[in-house]
Amino acid sequence: MAVHNPRVDRRRFLSGTVLGWGLPVVLAGRSWAANSPPPSQQVTVAVIGTGSRGMGLLEMVLQEPRCRVLALCDVDKRHLAAAAKRVPTSCQTYTDFRRILDRQDIDAVVLGTPDHWHAVMTVLACQAGKDVYCEKPLARTIGEGQAMIQAARRYGRMVQMGSQYRSMARTRQVCEWVRNGRLGKVQEVRLTHAPNPARPCQPPQPVPPELDWDMWLGPAPWAPYHPARCHFTFRYFMDYGSGALADNGVHMFGVVSWALGADHSGPVRIQATGRQEPNNLYDVPVEMEVRFEFAEPPCTVIWEQKPGHKLNIEFIGQQATLSGFWEFQLTQGQADLSPTRPNEIQLERSDNHLGNWIDSIQSRQLPVYDVEIGHRVTVWSHLGNIAYRLGRPLQWDPAKEQFPGDEEANRLLHVAYRPPWQI
Repeated sequence: MAVHNPRVDRRRFLSGTVLGWGLPVVLAGRSWAANSPPPSQQVTVAVIGTGSRGMGLLEMVLQEPRCRVLALCDVDKRHLAAAAKRVPTSCQTYTDFRRILDRQDIDAVVLGTPDHWHAVMTVLACQAGKDVYCEKPLARTIGEGQAMIQAARRYGRMVQMGSQYRSMARTRQVCEWVRNGRLGKVQEVRLTHAPNPARPCQPPQPVPPELDWDMWLGPAPWAPYHPARCHFTFRYFMDYGSGALADNGVHMFGVVSWALGADHSGPVRIQATGRQEPNNLYDVPVEMEVRFEFAEPPCTVIWEQKPGHKLNIEFIGQQATLSGFWEFQLTQGQADLSPTRPNEIQLERSDNHLGNWIDSIQSRQLPVYDVEIGHRVTVWSHLGNIAYRLGRPLQWDPAKEQFPGDEEANRLLHVAYRPPWQI
């Protein structure tokens, strides 16, 4: 049950107007629509993290007529200045996200930060009474994801994980084909992805004057600055990201989980192998193979990163094989790929991922990629990395979210934070 928050009262009027807003037209960095609600009746939003993905999220918010952007935040003043050009002059900028959480006039925050910041910011935002749109992967560790769920539920917040495939019609149709047995029983799914990159080791460099490096690191262990450690390539360091397994992997796992009906369960056995590149500045494995075994439903999901691989999901059914990523096609056998019929399983419909989150803020009903589902899907990537790190198969209890009788593995459910950060 949602916790009452007086600041939500002014949004109650929205509960009956979830649908029907006209498409906006972008003019001079702002989004305008003839039937936009007046400013006093819009959801007020701050965007935290305005780098490459953050700018994409900002554009999404600007094109949503039910939103009004009041604040931006980034620890890199270059990113902040670029984002500020896209918003009204009345929008304030910050380098410390806590100043945004202090503001009572902001309803919700959109997080485009590196992965290692997701949990701290989400938990603190929920405590401050703000709804959260958090870019995938949901968290850096399994323990962080658990804390994010607890905060969302305790404070009655709507937290959406940002993976747009849950709001794409073609993805939903593929998942409905699988769920309705159009391919026959699916007992194996194969996922392929290009290897993680390698970069020769290089000495540290001076911190650029426009970057607050200590704040960028935040809860992560201290490390000397190198430009490859931050911004896009942060994902190839285990302290900040988890390689492609937690990047595109979470997108792909989310599609597979939806198709298999595994959003509220998870794998029960995991095995991982990989190859490290010598003299590599990045510490994620270059090549990787992870085998996930599921009991409910019975299925094996195999992740492979090898040279020559590209983004692909292959559902191998008893009658047919469906393969693709952006678009899917039959590669073996025959199957009825006509639209889902009224008497078949029909998955939750969303055609605008950020818009679905706004719908949830208005109605106080959970979004299509609620924090708990986002956590369950993100856990797959963490399990793969833990199994790789330990170099042995692992048993996993998806209900208790523990490695039964395996204290060595359970110690890796979370990592220590650098003071003063905590969740």
